[in-house]
Amino acid sequence: MLPFARLVGDDRLHIEAAHGRLLVRPAGTLAGLIEIRGLGLRRLAYEPVAVVGLVVDLEAPEGERLPEPTTVTSLAGVTVPRLCAAPGADALGMLIAALRTADTGH
Repeated sequence: MLPFARLVGDDRLHIEAAHGRLLVRPAGTLAGLIEIRGLGLRRLAYEPVAVVGLVVDLEAPEGERLPEPTTVTSLAGVTVPRLCAAPGADALGMLIAALRTADTGH
């Protein structure tokens, strides 16, 4: 079973550090809109604010086949886990696998 997930924003987001957590909000004029390749802009239910738990870096040149288990990044002074998807990698498949499996640390 996957954890709860809902759109916060597409393309432009506002981030801020608050009490050691990284908060993200959609850009006002784009709230609830997502671009789907081949379908165009679509409206979806969205969260007005969320705590960032994972940064997914799409087409990261440093994406590795067997990355270190402790990859992190810092945004607005807050450190969060980072998933690096190499160019051409199945980023969605990686994300689903990361959310469904426990990190074994190996």
